[in-house]
Amino acid sequence: MGEREKQYNGSISYKKLFDLMEQKNIKKRDLREKYKISPTIINRLNNNTNVAVDTIMYLCEILNCQPSDIMEYIPNE
Repeated sequence: MGEREKQYNGSISYKKLFDLMEQKNIKKRDLREKYKISPTIINRLNNNTNVAVDTIMYLCEILNCQPSDIMEYIPNE
């Protein structure tokens, strides 16, 4: 079985995540060292690619926020 075809055209942005981290003085290094988030996942966040919902939930717990505070769906023009 091949991968299912993408059913959406837009993309996701985690810019809000990094803005919120800056406000709360949390560094990417803290995500790795203190919160044990893998470099692969941090890389995916940096590159605005897909991460699992449980990663989003964990980030919300760390930052005491809602998913909409750390990610945004950008529709394709």
